[in-house]
Amino acid sequence: MKLSRILLFFSDIKPILLSHHPNCTAFSNHVYNLGRFKLCIGCFTFYPTIVVTILFILTFFNLTLINLFVMFFISFVFFIPIVLNIFGLTKYKLLKILTKISIGIGTGLLIVSTVCLPIFLFIKISILIDIHFITGAIAYIRAKHIKERCLDCEFEGNWDRCHAMKPIMDKLYEHNFKRKKKSVNDDLKE
Repeated sequence: MKLSRILLFFSDIKPILLSHHPNCTAFSNHVYNLGRFKLCIGCFTFYPTIVVTILFILTFFNLTLINLFVMFFISFVFFIPIVLNIFGLTKYKLLKILTKISIGIGTGLLIVSTVCLPIFLFIKISILIDIHFITGAIAYIRAKHIKERCLDCEFEGNWDRCHAMKPIMDKLYEHNFKRKKKSVNDDLKE
């Protein structure tokens, strides 16, 4: 795929590129509003928290075997808020932010302890893959909640009619990144 085609795709999805949510009032509690930018609370809290946690640990902690084991086991406590996500209890912005911070701290602790513990490489790789699985599960839950909220909307999840998503969808169709589904009426015309 040519670079220009990739750039065109990102240009088409630019309104939701950093927010990962339709830009409508139904998702106003899911984003940080920084000027004209809308940033996904999950991503822009979770990932920076991981980085800050890792840097903090590497800078201020003595990575002894005991400390690494304690970090490893304590990291799982920070994943408990995933339960709030699963049951859709993070409707309030502050709770959503605190949940992402907690999960980010847990992920940072788990990454450092896994990489630094003197365990078999196979076990390290397995744990790091599990971290990726947890992150993927969180993304799946987010996508599921977006779909549910869109289905409850007046547009019933039809992004071809939704005022927030229609301009994006039109560009994706125009540039052949997405194809319109044929309706029953289209089949009858042929």
